[in-house]
Amino acid sequence: MKNLLILFAFQSALIISLNGQTVSNYTCKLDNGIVIKTEKCWNQVWVSQSFGNLNPADKAPLAINLRILGDLTSSSSFKLYSGAKEVKLQDAKPGTYTMKLNFKLSGKPGTLAFDIENVTIKAGSKTTISVTLYDFQYLIQETAGSQGGLSGYELKINRYKGVVEDDPLYGVPSFYMKGKHDTPVTPDKAISNKSGKIKPGSYDMAITLGVSGHTQRIWLENFTMKPDVSYVVTTNLNAGIITYAGVNKDVKAIHLYPAGTADKQSGNPAPDKNFELIKCDNQTLTCGCPPGTYDVLLNIKNGTKYEWRKNLVVQTGMRTGVK
Repeated sequence: MKNLLILFAFQSALIISLNGQTVSNYTCKLDNGIVIKTEKCWNQVWVSQSFGNLNPADKAPLAINLRILGDLTSSSSFKLYSGAKEVKLQDAKPGTYTMKLNFKLSGKPGTLAFDIENVTIKAGSKTTISVTLYDFQYLIQETAGSQGGLSGYELKINRYKGVVEDDPLYGVPSFYMKGKHDTPVTPDKAISNKSGKIKPGSYDMAITLGVSGHTQRIWLENFTMKPDVSYVVTTNLNAGIITYAGVNKDVKAIHLYPAGTADKQSGNPAPDKNFELIKCDNQTLTCGCPPGTYDVLLNIKNGTKYEWRKNLVVQTGMRTGVK
């Protein structure tokens, strides 16, 4: 992902709701005590609500349709609440509820949870809540062995399962004392910018993805690092890959925009920094990106000419070619 410019205008909120539902209390915790927090990251939840006829034989007036993108969870459950009181699904009367969802993580053991507000049940109707969840997967391998009394660490990034991101500047860690993010702690021994040794203790570790000024940042808070233990932290972005697959050697960059941008633009095709999500101008014209549908602008002869390619679909774990 060298020279990958990511603008996160589309990430001003984690949640995309189609019918007025909102998501709150989004939390991700690992069983070893680490709390995951993110800044300007790709993770999103899409929520929609629809209604159909309730079959008289159907005792449940509500159903949930879950879609998890990539490798993230191993199981899920949900409960329905009216205020602070849990309501059994079969006993739910017409009204407005909160749905609490809980997921077991498939990477490092832990849980991901959030609430969906404004879930509506109507008399004589069947409510279906559709949820699509996209987030990063975290795997932490601990190995005991002589580290001279220090804690060893190494960070790895996968674009998606089995596909490694090899840019040495993508996924660089920094350490802070627990709860104090003003001044980073200097590791005792830096082997590379992604590996080294540090004094044992409880840290808030930040993983920086992207280039300066346009970065994603993942926080692994309350990361307890033990003496003479090495930690390999792998972040699976569950991303897709988009690449230029045409034959025009004059294409020098590809710009990604939300689907529909091309039709809204008048005049000759041209970049628009207000809506640009990703610019990829490395030698291979290949970059990782979150799943979604994009309009792609081809930059020809370093801006002498531009051409749109509309409605390119990027899926987790798959490569999409632009021609």
